[in-house]
This record gives sequence, structure tokens and C-alpha cells, in this order.
Amino acid sequence: MKMDLKNKTMETVFAIAISTILMLIGIYYLELVIFLYPVLFVMLGIRYGINYAVLGLIISSFSLGLMVDMISGVFIFIGFTPLTISLIYTMKMRKNAFTVLSISTMAFLLSILFIISIMKNMAGVSIINQLEEFFTQILNYQVEVLKDTELSNYQILKVEDFLENAYDYIILIIPSILMIFSLITAYLNFLLSSLSLRRLGYGIVSIPKFSRFKLPNNILLGTGIMFLGTFILKKVELIYYETVLLNITVIITFLFFTQGLSVIDHMLIKRNIKLILRILIVIVFTIIIPLGWIIPIIGVFDTIFDIRKFRKSA
Repeated sequence: MKMDLKNKTMETVFAIAISTILMLIGIYYLELVIFLYPVLFVMLGIRYGINYAVLGLIISSFSLGLMVDMISGVFIFIGFTPLTISLIYTMKMRKNAFTVLSISTMAFLLSILFIISIMKNMAGVSIINQLEEFFTQILNYQVEVLKDTELSNYQILKVEDFLENAYDYIILIIPSILMIFSLITAYLNFLLSSLSLRRLGYGIVSIPKFSRFKLPNNILLGTGIMFLGTFILKKVELIYYETVLLNITVIITFLFFTQGLSVIDHMLIKRNIKLILRILIVIVFTIIIPLGWIIPIIGVFDTIFDIRKFRKSA
């Protein structure tokens, strides 16, 4: 028992130290790694229980508060604790990948919204207003740069109008951006913790393979109901009808886009294409706009016609 307690203590200290260092790297150098902060705590919770993971998060976020500032430490704890707990709980209960991602995505999204609410109360200004001011500053700077070029006043006005519409569009789809961002964060933590646990011999944890990603069979019915709901909102002349419709469209397009990429990855695997080349091909399909418009259509076709024949193998 003493040896077991010693191992648990050492692994907890290791998870706290590495996660804290990772967060510091994210804060000061590479922002994207911030969102991999929960991985080691998820592994700790799967191996020894949720209490160890929560204790590790408390010590790590408190340490970060001392090294950075206490408000940041509190926000880190609020932001990542629900995500960590939801991943541990659903993975230990052996839920399927869709359920794990749904619950953990919602947990992380609610954490973000709660933090945004706190920041609004503290600063007295909403994040939307801050973004609008930020985009206005960028727009003014870009216009000043364009004035130093050989463009005519008419061309500058056209570019300014285009950029202004683009920034307005981004402001409108912030809710869907937050949802998509929460989903990606939950998936990365789920994937990395699953792969790491599998290496440690925890085979009960299923590894979510991207090539087998599939939306529920009733997704088209759900999509139809959502668009019908927005149509009703239009009929009752709700002020935010266009914003709701735009955000639903972005989310649905993203989901079918993801399934379309999954179909492409599945086909590449069947042709024995190596991992690195598969990743490069998927990236090309993602960033080339003409191909990008085709990918959601592939996702829709797979939902209707089961291109990968997963229903037969189920």
C-alpha cells in the first residue's frame, strides 16, 4: 500500500509539474498548447480517480496564479476543470465517442461562457464590444496602409467595405465559433489522453479514429427541425433571426465538413496511404476553397448513402 501511495503521489506531482510548465509555455510563447492542459489530469483521473485529477488541477492553477496572477489561475481552474471531469467520467463509463465529445464539448463551452460573463462584470464591457473596437482599429490601420499604395479612392472604399462586412460576419458567428472551438478542444484532449492511456495498457479506453467519425443517422432530421425553427422565428419577426440562422448554418456546415474529411481519410487508408501523406492531403482539401465547398456535400452523401458501409458492419 505504501508503494501504491508513493506511485500515485509521484504521478500526481509529475502531472502537476508538466501541466503547469505547458500552461506557462502557452501563456508566454505558444498559445495553442494552452488547450492541451487537461490531458495529464484526464489520464490521472482515469488511473486513480477524479479526486486526484481535481487535486492536481487545484494545485496547478494555484501555482499558476502565484506565477502569473491569481485571476488567471482562477480562470484556468474554471475553464478546464469541468472539461477534465466530464472526460474522466464519460471515458470511465465507457461511453461511445459521440457521447464523450458531446458532454465534454458542452462542459467546456459552458466554462467559456461563464468566464466571459465574469469578465464582463469585472470590466463592465462585453467581449463583443471589445472585439468590435479591436476590428475597428485593424480596419483603420489597413485603410491607412492602402492609402500609401497606388490604389484609387474607389478601390480603397471597395476593400474597406469588404473588410467591414467580413468583420461584421465574424462578430455575428462568434457563438458558433465558440462551439466549434470547444468541440476541437474536447476532441484533442480525448484523443491524446486515450492514445497515452492505451500505451500504458489501459485498453478499456476507446481511441477515436478520425476515419470512423460519423454523425448520428438522424442528423438530417435534426438539421431540418433546426432550420424549420429558424423559419418560424422569421415568421414571428424575431430580431435575431438572421444571426440564429447564420450560426446554425456555420455549425451544420462544419459538422458535415468534418464527416466529409473523415470519408476522404477513410478512402486514403483503404488505399494504404501513409499517415503523413494522408494528413497533407486532408490539409490540402481543407485550405483550397473550391475543394472546401465539396467536402460538406461528401459528408451529406455519406450520411444518406453510407459510403463507408458502417451501417452494415454495425
